[in-house]
Amino acid sequence: MSKVSKTTGPFYCQSALKLCIQARQLCAGGECKKVSEICSFVSTLCPENQFETCVKESSICSEVSKFCAGGQNSEGCSKARAICVEARKLCPQNNIIAGI
Repeated sequence: MSKVSKTTGPFYCQSALKLCIQARQLCAGGECKKVSEICSFVSTLCPENQFETCVKESSICSEVSKFCAGGQNSEGCSKARAICVEARKLCPQNNIIAGI
């Protein structure tokens, strides 16, 4: 891992964690389209750490984004919540695996 990656990786990770918390709050409030946008962006931040688990988590966040794009009452939104829990379990920086 380069010096730049060692410096920027934690920044991207902390930003992703904060956005993930916001997305989960919005999801609980039924704001699925906003959740889709946030998760899509988070999926670009996680792989900056270059850890295998972060890359996997990124892929899952991207999948969550696609499911949430359908809106609040979509079948995909319910599936996205379950998948989001799996992504959070992979996150090496997520010390609290709380409910959505």
